[in-house]
Amino acid sequence: MSVNLFEQNVSIQNLSINQSTQIVAGSISAANTEDYYRFNFSGRSSLNLAVNGLYSNANLQVLNSDGQELAGSYNRRKRDESVNITLEAGNYYIKVFRFKNATTTYNLQYSTNLIPEVPPPTQSSPSWLDTIFQDAQLRADIKSFSIDGVIDRSEVIRILRASEDNGVVDSTEFRDLQNLVSNASRLGIPEYVQVLTNKVVNGDVANQRYQNNPLGNLTAGSSSTLIDNLVNKWFLGRDYPTSAYTYQQAGGVLFQNGVNYQDIKQGLINDCFFLVGLAATAIQSPTTIENMFIDNGDNTYTVKFFRNQVADYVTVDKYLPTDLAGKFVYASKGSSYNNPANELWVALAEKAYAQLNESGWIYQDSTNSYSGIGKGGYISDAFSHITGQTVSMSNVLSLESLTDAISIGKSIGFGSKSSGVAPDIVPLHAYALVNYDASTQTFTLFNPWGIELSSKPSILQLNWNQLLANFSYWDGAFLST
Repeated sequence: MSVNLFEQNVSIQNLSINQSTQIVAGSISAANTEDYYRFNFSGRSSLNLAVNGLYSNANLQVLNSDGQELAGSYNRRKRDESVNITLEAGNYYIKVFRFKNATTTYNLQYSTNLIPEVPPPTQSSPSWLDTIFQDAQLRADIKSFSIDGVIDRSEVIRILRASEDNGVVDSTEFRDLQNLVSNASRLGIPEYVQVLTNKVVNGDVANQRYQNNPLGNLTAGSSSTLIDNLVNKWFLGRDYPTSAYTYQQAGGVLFQNGVNYQDIKQGLINDCFFLVGLAATAIQSPTTIENMFIDNGDNTYTVKFFRNQVADYVTVDKYLPTDLAGKFVYASKGSSYNNPANELWVALAEKAYAQLNESGWIYQDSTNSYSGIGKGGYISDAFSHITGQTVSMSNVLSLESLTDAISIGKSIGFGSKSSGVAPDIVPLHAYALVNYDASTQTFTLFNPWGIELSSKPSILQLNWNQLLANFSYWDGAFLST
């Protein structure tokens, strides 16, 4: 059917989406740059989309009836795209479109789950909690904790740990935990706690292992040990990334005198792409870095990242890998673990990113390990995961496009060439833009090896010709300060 969609005449295919996973094949090219699909939900439902089978880069969006984007997936190159979003009743569109000049076939997979609507309580009706929660102890706990309109992190942990009888989570308790997640907003559970609770109750790829031993997702019949380990993993940060070094509890505080890019010092792994993502973000928007961390008040921090612009969370504690002399070996390399003056935000962000890798979507090797994020990567991926903003990636060095990006406040990172660089520049390395002086066309760059005791300069000042001679591309992300 050809219709006028958002002031364009395009062909739209109608989809009937249900709980069964269905697949429709399509292709995009210069002759057909985008495909649209229309669907309708009669009630509040979750939409599950995936685009795969790509041999070139394509992107995925969900639009409302006015053509406004509600969610999107913008992975690089030919990686699969996916969107999971909860939608109210109404008409919606799916858009599959090519990136730049890509030509590719694709498979669009789609399914839904209806989310039951709980009727609001009336004066004469029993509490809605009595209707939803069937296990007497869980119901009593939830009623007690929700009296003030909020169920906080510590209360959710208590609910999860109490959700077993005789060492087993039975089918009634498991269903009640699923209902806890489904009604989390209504119960006043904070958003980050909702995300972590969902990983405990409804599963995550990373649940397959805990402390290098097999674990698994929670199901009816799971042991109390399993749910305790899932709580330890997601809420208490006790599933440490694999390392050949010894973990010791670090002294110090999260921030000292605010956030500064000079707090960053790379350690023994090749994660310059991630550290430059942190540095460039800190330069442009220190509050974005500050807002990554939630201090739980028990020597743990919940750390926020973004997947397809949707917030995701992991928790870390203050234990960090150290060498035989008690010095940090990764971020903040060389600092003594027990120094009360330590500033820990960089090391904790790096540890959290290593843990997040196990969930399988940050384009590394999907292991909970420092080595897993230490094989190099793309600055644009780090920007996307740290900021949740749409990024520009692998941009050819052009003075006009670069200065335009600088003028609108983009955070910018540069990738150096693999060979033939000047002696004071590290090849195949990421650098953060600190400043640009338009009057002299001088670019000031930061090397994440750090300010102190580095074998290469931590700060470079380059003119345009020097930048062209030594660097091959730049990535950027626009941040609001």
